[in-house]
Amino acid sequence: MRASVLLLSLFLVLTGCSGGGGAEGGSDATRVKAEYDPRLADKAQFGRLLIAHVNLGKPSRAYLAEHEEKIDALIVERLRQAGYEIEPTSEFEQAWREGVRKWGEPYNPSTGRLNVQALQYVLAEAVTWLAANTQAKAVVFTNLEEQQVYFNPSGNHMAYFMGVGRKPATRGGEGISGDFNWVQGVDAVSINIKVLDLKLQQLFSGAGGIEVTETLDLKGSTPRWMRSKKILDSDSFIEEGINLALDPWIKPD
Repeated sequence: MRASVLLLSLFLVLTGCSGGGGAEGGSDATRVKAEYDPRLADKAQFGRLLIAHVNLGKPSRAYLAEHEEKIDALIVERLRQAGYEIEPTSEFEQAWREGVRKWGEPYNPSTGRLNVQALQYVLAEAVTWLAANTQAKAVVFTNLEEQQVYFNPSGNHMAYFMGVGRKPATRGGEGISGDFNWVQGVDAVSINIKVLDLKLQQLFSGAGGIEVTETLDLKGSTPRWMRSKKILDSDSFIEEGINLALDPWIKPD
C-alpha cells in the first residue's frame, strides 16, 4: 500500500506543468506561481533537508550540468540562512544507488529517454531508505532546465521568461539590421526547485528564469544565434532566478 501511495504522489509531481517564455507581457506575466505547503516552514517537522545530486526528471544539458554544484551551493547557503539543517548529499547518493540497484537507471543517455516508471520506483526505494537510515525529512531537487524563449521584434527586443526580462547579447559586427528576423526560438536557462517529503508528497515547487544562453553572432553575412562563451557567470542573474524560485517559501534578506 505504501509503495502505491508513493508512486501516485510522484506521478502527480512529474506531470505538473511549468511556465514558458514569450516576447510580450513583461516579466510578471511569465512568472510561475509557486506551489507551497506551509508545513515546510515548520522546522520541527521539516528542519533537516537533503539536496539531491540528480534532477527530478531528465538530467540538465551538459553545458548547464557543469554549473550545478555552484548553483546548489548558493541554494544551500540560503536554506541554512533560513534555519534549515542540510544533511550530506552523500546520503541521497547512497539512497539513489539502492534504488538503481533494484530498478535500474531511469535515464538512458544513449537515447535521451527517461523511463518515468523506473524513476518512480527508484525514488520510492530511495526515500524508503532515507527514512530508515538518515535524519533527513525532505529532499530538495534543483533542476537547471533549458527552454526556448523569444525576443520582442520591436522596441528594446526584450525576452521575458519565468519572471525575468533579458536583453539580447551580441558579438562582432556593427549592429543588427532592421530586417533581422527576431521571431525564432533562443535557448535560455531557468532554475526549478521542488521539495518532496519522504512519502514523495510535494511540499514546494517554484521556478525562476536566469539567463539567455545564446548570443547573436554578427560576424558573418547572416546574423545567427550561437551558444554564449560564458554561461551562468552573472551573479545578479543567478540571484534573481534563485529568489524567484524560492518565493514565497524563503524570502531574500
